Amino acid sequence: MPRRPRTDQPGVRSRILDSALREFSQKGYHRAILDEIAAGAGVSKGAVYWHFENKGELFLAVIRQEVSRLIEHLKVVARGGDGSVVARLRAVIAAAVTYYADHPEFCSLLQLSTLPGGLELTREVEGMARDMYRQGREMVGALVREGVLQGELDGKRADVAAPALVALLDGLMSQWIVDRRAVPLRRLAPDVAGAFLEGIVKRAD
Repeated sequence: MPRRPRTDQPGVRSRILDSALREFSQKGYHRAILDEIAAGAGVSKGAVYWHFENKGELFLAVIRQEVSRLIEHLKVVARGGDGSVVARLRAVIAAAVTYYADHPEFCSLLQLSTLPGGLELTREVEGMARDMYRQGREMVGALVREGVLQGELDGKRADVAAPALVALLDGLMSQWIVDRRAVPLRRLAPDVAGAFLEGIVKRAD
């Protein structure tokens, strides 16, 4: 029997996704249980299947939602105010670092040691990760180019700035997940921003 078109009562899909985020981040993909996800969302298991074909589709939807939330948050910060490019870059870096600290389930989701079974699903996850990194590089790259044009940033280092910053933030997140006491993200946020900007701010001749 063909599936009926999916409809959504207010907030049901969102509640399922938020419950799934908790379940996947705590247990990983293979040990996550759809009954627990349904219970956490306050819906029946049938409601989960109404919105998502299977656990794999739900897992991908959770990652897609959380990555979108992070990128949109950083874009808002990057556009914010009339401050200098250096000030906006500093704000973006601090916002990214504190976002990780404020959303540990998101970090755990991205760092699951065992990817979902099945080559097709693994490729989907890898594709979303590539897209997240690409969007991060593009956002930082646009700010850096603007800073170079305005004379705030060193043009000689513009090409490496975006991939270097994305790698720095990714590495901090990975370390924080395995040793939070050694990498206190909130306290480090200002220094991380300062250390990165030190390498690309244009110096007076």
